[in-house]
Amino acid sequence: MNRLLRLLLIAFSVILAGSPASRADEASVDEQIETLLGPAGDYKELFYAFKIALEEGKSDIVVSLVNYPITVRIDGNEETYASEEELLDGYDDVFTDAILEAVANQEYGDLFVNSDGVMIGNGEVWITGICDDNACSTATPRIMTIQSGE
Repeated sequence: MNRLLRLLLIAFSVILAGSPASRADEASVDEQIETLLGPAGDYKELFYAFKIALEEGKSDIVVSLVNYPITVRIDGNEETYASEEELLDGYDDVFTDAILEAVANQEYGDLFVNSDGVMIGNGEVWITGICDDNACSTATPRIMTIQSGE
């Protein structure tokens, strides 16, 4: 948990250091998220934590941000991972160069947002709110989709 907190603090430093134009784009993404999905800050935190953890090779943090079970589609092959441990075991097969590149090249202010969630790249990764209770009065953003290739 300490690592995640550290990543989040770094992420907020990056956010605050952005140019005025990028902050305007980020504000637009925040507004879309607020309108369609819920608290934008939660999605922004997850986005930056995921991006930074991937860039720094922090696989334990990356897998902690995923909703399980998850079915991953890489180059036409499907694999379902039931837990963080299983995804860690298959980490190098899942987080291919294509996935890493899509996330590395994604800027928060350029995210695509719709009622299904937040899309990274060309759909390689989707962040979606996962209901915290049966009434779905609150939803926690998690990585819901990882895919590349066909």
